[in-house]
Amino acid sequence: MRDFNSKEYAWIDVTVVVLGVEIKTIRAVEYKSKRATEALYAAGKWARGIQRGRKEVEGTLTVLQSALIALQDAGKAAGFNDITDIEFDMVVSYASEYGGKVTTDRIRQCAITEAVNSIKEGDLYSEHALPFIACEVEYGI
Repeated sequence: MRDFNSKEYAWIDVTVVVLGVEIKTIRAVEYKSKRATEALYAAGKWARGIQRGRKEVEGTLTVLQSALIALQDAGKAAGFNDITDIEFDMVVSYASEYGGKVTTDRIRQCAITEAVNSIKEGDLYSEHALPFIACEVEYGI
């Protein structure tokens, strides 16, 4: 009989590394791969097959102001104007504190498409959603 463990991965189990540095002030990470897919129709009313095309990767990295500044500084140190000019790999690891399997995904050649700075009266911190596109996701490396 197999053991049953109802513990799931939680936010405390996630580590994100960008430009070789673990981001400690991360608030969220989301990424997805999409594939152009459509049914192939010919004679008759039913599809004859499924056609598959190119893949796309997109996501959002949500960080606090200190991480945004650090990323901007890294871009400038590499000779770029701002964070939207650089490409980098992102590594996301899920490691359960309950002994579950460690899973790591590598998102290759991320490029942040937009970096908005904002803060308003009453805010105790400044949170920034950084949308990105990427070339590939390697799941479970």
